[in-house]
Amino acid sequence: MLRTLLLLIALLILIGIALVALGVINLNRGSDGGVTIRTSDVEVGTTERNVQVPVVRMENRTVEMPSLGVQDGNQQVNAQ
Repeated sequence: MLRTLLLLIALLILIGIALVALGVINLNRGSDGGVTIRTSDVEVGTTERNVQVPVVRMENRTVEMPSLGVQDGNQQVNAQ
């Protein structure tokens, strides 16, 4: 439980460092010693574009497959 909490705190610290490094969050120190935080606007959305997409298609082929047979005496029980 404690490890999970410490891992979560470490992850939040790393995310904060990354946001400051990328410029999403800007920290400024004022003349009175206070810290002001300015954040950038982030827009998330979708756009339609033409891109090449790989296509998967099914086809039948004859290939060698491994098989397993178990025999009890002279009778074959399982064969694939």
